[in-house]
Amino acid sequence: MPNDQPHVSFVPVADGHLSMLHAWLSEPHVRQWWGDPDKEVELIREGCATGEVEGFIFHLADKPAGYIQSWTPSQYDEEPWARDLPADVPGVDIFIGPPEMTGRGVASLVLKAFAGRLFAAGASRIVIDPDAGNRRAVSAYAKAGFVPYAEWIDASGRTLLMELTRTEFERTR
Repeated sequence: MPNDQPHVSFVPVADGHLSMLHAWLSEPHVRQWWGDPDKEVELIREGCATGEVEGFIFHLADKPAGYIQSWTPSQYDEEPWARDLPADVPGVDIFIGPPEMTGRGVASLVLKAFAGRLFAAGASRIVIDPDAGNRRAVSAYAKAGFVPYAEWIDASGRTLLMELTRTEFERTR
C-alpha cells in the first residue's frame, strides 16, 4: 500500500450487508479460519441484533473491504481464557473480504483505526485471539501493535492471545 494511507471508515452491519458478508465468508482465505458461511453470517446477524457484538463493514477509500467486530470476552463462559478479563477489555475479530486485498497491510491499518475508536470509548486494553497457525493474521496484528501475552490450547486447537494496551497504542501513533 502506498505511504499515503487510504481513508478507513466503519459502517454498522445492516441486513443489506448480509449477502456481501456471506460471499466474503465463502472465500477460501476467510472460510479456512471462520468456518461455515451460513453459520457465521447468522452469528454476525444475531450478535449485532442483540448487541453482543458491535459489527462493522470497514471501507478503504469508500470501498467495502471487510468485516470487524468488537465484543466483551469476559461475558463468554465458553471462552475460558477470557473469563478473568475486566469488562473494559474488548475483543476484536476481523477479516479482509476481497481476496485481492489480502497481503497489502489492510488488516493492520484497519486495526489501528478501530483501536483508536475503542480506546476513545474507554477501553484500557484490547485483545485478539487468532488461531496460532494463522501466520498471516498474527503478522498483521503484530504490525498493528498487538503483542502475544498467552496461548490457549483446547480441542479446537491452539489460540494465540494478543493484546494492545492504550499506552503502547499512544506511544506508536
